[in-house]
Amino acid sequence: MPDLRILGGSAKGRSLKIPSSARPTPARVRKSLFDLLEVHFGAGSSLLDLCAGSGAVGLEAAARGFEVIMVEKNATAAETLERNRRDLKVNAKIIKADALKFLETAPSFDVIFLDPPYTQDLLEMTKKALQLAKLEPDGVLISQHPIQVKLPPIQGFRLETRVYGSNVLSLYWLETPENTLD
Repeated sequence: MPDLRILGGSAKGRSLKIPSSARPTPARVRKSLFDLLEVHFGAGSSLLDLCAGSGAVGLEAAARGFEVIMVEKNATAAETLERNRRDLKVNAKIIKADALKFLETAPSFDVIFLDPPYTQDLLEMTKKALQLAKLEPDGVLISQHPIQVKLPPIQGFRLETRVYGSNVLSLYWLETPENTLD
């Protein structure tokens, strides 16, 4: 697997260890993701990385000043996340838990990033996450998935889709009276 590096912030250029169970978000997708987030959210914004895997997104966010919680069910991956967090000297909380179970009692976030293993039913997991998630006003849930999977619009959210080769980011922006055009 190619070298995985943090692209920006306090840990720019630093390498990450990759657990064997992880499928890291490619650098091109992460760069585009953080270019987009930079327009809407600043340092101190909260980001929840569900199914964190390699931690490429969550640790990148922490290096850029986001308040980050990463949730990972796989024990080996969670240990690798903790080791990477320490090595990068970034502030992020790592929780070993099932992503959807965690959402049941989680606080609200500005950004929720969902990148479940592709063997799971992405449509059902995304729908369930949107039902359970607590987003701040103007918050967004981002689901990363392969181009072969089409995620539908969901009531209460404005869907924006970004395609990067074989990867897609489906952004579900929370609709509030302030940001809904009638």
